Amino acid sequence: MQRKPYLTGKAFRMFIGSSILTALSAMLGNIVDGIIVSHLIDYNAMSATSLSKPIIQGNYTFYQLVGLGACILVAKALGNNDHKRANGLFSMAIVVLLLFGLAETAVGILCPGVVVDAVCTADALRDYSMQYFVPLLVGTPLFMAVYFLGGFTAIDGAPKLVSVAMVIDNAVNLTMDVVLIEVFDMGVAGSSIATLIGHATACAIMLSHYAGGKSQFVFQWNAWRSLARLRDACGSGMPFAVASVCMTIYLYSTQSIIGEALGHDKLFIFSVMLNIMTIYNMFVSGSCATMQQLAALQLGMGDNYGHRHTVYTAFRFLNISLAVACAVMCIAPQLVAGMFDCPEELMAECCGGVRIYGVAFWLFCVLYLLMVNYKLLRESALANFISFFLNLSVIPVMWLMATQFPDMVWWSNLFAYIAVAIVVLSVAWLKSSRDKNVVPVLLLPRTAGNQSADFSFAYADDAMHSTFDQMSQWLKARQLSTSTIFKVRVVAEELMSNITRHSQQKNANAYADVRIVIADNVLTLSVCDDGKPFNPIENKDKGYGLMIANGLASDIFYRYQFGQNMTMVKINLKDEEC
Repeated sequence: MQRKPYLTGKAFRMFIGSSILTALSAMLGNIVDGIIVSHLIDYNAMSATSLSKPIIQGNYTFYQLVGLGACILVAKALGNNDHKRANGLFSMAIVVLLLFGLAETAVGILCPGVVVDAVCTADALRDYSMQYFVPLLVGTPLFMAVYFLGGFTAIDGAPKLVSVAMVIDNAVNLTMDVVLIEVFDMGVAGSSIATLIGHATACAIMLSHYAGGKSQFVFQWNAWRSLARLRDACGSGMPFAVASVCMTIYLYSTQSIIGEALGHDKLFIFSVMLNIMTIYNMFVSGSCATMQQLAALQLGMGDNYGHRHTVYTAFRFLNISLAVACAVMCIAPQLVAGMFDCPEELMAECCGGVRIYGVAFWLFCVLYLLMVNYKLLRESALANFISFFLNLSVIPVMWLMATQFPDMVWWSNLFAYIAVAIVVLSVAWLKSSRDKNVVPVLLLPRTAGNQSADFSFAYADDAMHSTFDQMSQWLKARQLSTSTIFKVRVVAEELMSNITRHSQQKNANAYADVRIVIADNVLTLSVCDDGKPFNPIENKDKGYGLMIANGLASDIFYRYQFGQNMTMVKINLKDEEC
């Protein structure tokens, strides 16, 4: 029986909700602020909130460089059962992100005008911008905390808690927006403060996971001093940070081009387009975060099959989600424009832009997910090309359109993305035509290699024994010694039997996974199931078979993560063959 996608798909579904809602919390606050202030104040106030997008994107860039980079490395460390390294990276990320947030708080208190002058060129928007930016800058530590806790709490096995926290975050933000603007008459500043109150609420909810002793992470007071850990995290997060820096440059440059060349009315229309992009980014950020961290964990475990299936699932989820979003943009653009209280005289042009950008941003998101996939596969040239040109290519195209063909300016993004897609798909197709062992475009390896095997079995004795027989045949084909095969069989049979006895699995369509990898004279046997939590190491005294399995293994590791029992056994083949 070949490996089934049941457990991989279940892990993806658990993770995708928290990932999307984390991105939602990071990005939707700005959209909600724009919608609320456009209705309760005026459309210039909404344009002012959009001018803060480069700042928000810049903060997220720093998180990606340090926090996301550390999160990916932590996932790999957990896959290798290296908890010391995981705790060191966790501790370092806390301190570095906190220091960054406090530095921006100081800027917000001492010299906010410098930031406002850098991004706001329209006099009509300056007062609104100042009111909105000051709380935003002062509250940067809360943004950093939401990003950090969203990523690490999900990796720590509590993605559902993250989902709950983010839903409450946005509900609080929406409620406080109305209260602070309408009841307390705080204007644009009230909408910014409402976002911070929502983030504070989410942080308090996620911190309960750590206060309750449920976390596998332990803060190491001296770990953050290691520059090596910071360097490793930045190296892991660099591709995503570069793409985010380019996005920050894109946001600043394009808003400047539109504002200076076409005026603040067209800047309002472009603000609506950027909010559409933010909605799309919610899905692509969630898909990327899920794919990156699950794939990192799977690669750390040597699970190539799981990695491939995670990538397929991420692309399928993204395209289905964006197909629905694009259909809404194309069929009912007036609903989108109406959300931001678009003036009647701008409605026709705004609706045309919504339709164009609905298609353009779909292409943008697919290319961005391709970039993440290529980076995981170490296809650095393709990944770096997308990182730089996906956003930067739009700037010259928009400048040309705004100055020479203003009626075509809303086509700028789509034209630029099509050009990037042609280059990327051509190079990827050429690579896949030269290597028949990779999937076209995605470039994923088709096979896992001769020294690894994947099996799945249903929660029943007959299915378990059938899989056990296939596994035994595979071991014999590797020409291992009789004693080694016997040891692997005893350990595997006991762990697999333990699953059928203790899982309490009620889903008739559920499967458990078995994976064997031989590398560097070490045979690694991994067994995963989604039954009742059961640690075979701690319970070895409760069953003679488990005691034998523990005694025969060179090393045995266990953890319960993403709703799954994950047991990994290592047997040193060099010692066995001597």
